[in-house]
Amino acid sequence: MLFINLLLATTSIFLITYGIISIPKYLSRRKIYAKHGCLPPPSIPQRDPIFGLDLILQFFKALKENRRNLSMNQLFQAHGHTFQSVTLGTTAVYTIEPKNLQAVFATDFSSWGVEPMRLFAFEPFVGKGIMCADGAFWEQSRALIKPTFTRAQIADLHLTAYSAHVNKLIGLLPKDGSTVDLQPLFSRLALDSSTEFLFGASVGSLSPHSVSTDARSFLEAYDYGQMVVGRRLHLPKWNFLTWDKKFWDSCSIAHEFVDGYIARGRRICEQSEKGNVAPERYILAHEMIKETRDHNDIRNQLLNVFLPAHEATGVALTNVFFNLTRNPSCYAKLRQEILDAGEQAAWTFERLKSLKYLQYVINETFRLNPVIGTNTRMALRDTILPTGGGSSGTAPIYVKKGDRVTMSFYALHRRQDLFGDDANVFRPDRWNTLRPVPWSYLTFGGGPRVCPGQQLALTEVGYTIVKILQRFPAIENRDPVNQFLEVYKITTTSRNGAKVGFPTP
Repeated sequence: MLFINLLLATTSIFLITYGIISIPKYLSRRKIYAKHGCLPPPSIPQRDPIFGLDLILQFFKALKENRRNLSMNQLFQAHGHTFQSVTLGTTAVYTIEPKNLQAVFATDFSSWGVEPMRLFAFEPFVGKGIMCADGAFWEQSRALIKPTFTRAQIADLHLTAYSAHVNKLIGLLPKDGSTVDLQPLFSRLALDSSTEFLFGASVGSLSPHSVSTDARSFLEAYDYGQMVVGRRLHLPKWNFLTWDKKFWDSCSIAHEFVDGYIARGRRICEQSEKGNVAPERYILAHEMIKETRDHNDIRNQLLNVFLPAHEATGVALTNVFFNLTRNPSCYAKLRQEILDAGEQAAWTFERLKSLKYLQYVINETFRLNPVIGTNTRMALRDTILPTGGGSSGTAPIYVKKGDRVTMSFYALHRRQDLFGDDANVFRPDRWNTLRPVPWSYLTFGGGPRVCPGQQLALTEVGYTIVKILQRFPAIENRDPVNQFLEVYKITTTSRNGAKVGFPTP
């Protein structure tokens, strides 16, 4: 009897305390609702309206079957441009309304963050850095990284080092018309370029000699680590992948790989301080070494930049040639534009931008096959999305602290009202007249967190396309599967790569 009375008393105290805390907050939120005319967006049907386990299982199945972007697009087609669901007891809003994306990425930037969601997933692999931090730590990381991606640095890259990497890649392409998968070659190109640009020395994976064991093991570990991080983003902290031995081994390999470059950078910096070595260009690894003696912090910052820098180029190039092989007329038209431009000057960033059809092909590839298919933010405080609520889909939406908003670039870029009735078709010429609605075409995000390396990636992609098309008059698709099959890691890559042939005349 005493136990029952104690239990009842404890329960009563809990309910009273909960009411004292919750009722004022509820009343405050109701006032904001009324003041701004907020209405909830449509809710998708769920068998489990409390924890949303049915939707979670649906997402896990889509991940396992490598159709995450397709599954997300189907939800938007079925439920409209903005809807909500219950996920693990919290509200999740899904939206592809440009005004909402503008609010999250720019105009209401401080109300949204990534660290509460990403840090658990990313930290074992790349540590705490620009990709998975908020606030002052993120600002400091961004300030340190920004000089690496100035226009001058990019121009220097393409006048010197990058062209040598591309020449090595072209030397590995078969000249007898046999089939080659461009995906692993583009990954190695991005690895060589990224290590030189960020660490000060290339790993040389495109060397005509055998690839070093370190480079090969790093690429394998890097690929697997990305895949697991992508899944950890969707799983609670107690998930079984936390004890995946192969994942932890991959993390160790990646760390040891970067540690070697840090040690090299320390030697160069020490020699430079003694006056024995002339100052080099701005190299992120060297600047980090000058800023701090914390080895783990240096490694984390480098890996946080290396990952998107590598993926933006390698994945995008694979997707470009995936599309060109299935559209040989586009290949021929683009090649003619490149040949007409001639070789009278170096291929600088400005000159590449002047090739209109080249830019159309790149834009169309990023539209149909964005490297990052979705992006999620967590509300760091109670806030409002400008549209998507109510039966009309135009009322503001109240979002509580801790709720999430997921934005699908993949689905956004396929909106027929924004990109035409043939939005699912690769047609670069649409960009001749298309002027996207602001915040409807997002290849590198937007606002303060916009990818600092976007111009680097676009320059690398454009330059590589130009040099390959100069060398090869035609291209053939050698993949029996015509449609794009996705593999979701942190990025979305082609499951079948880009299997092509360059037929001999």
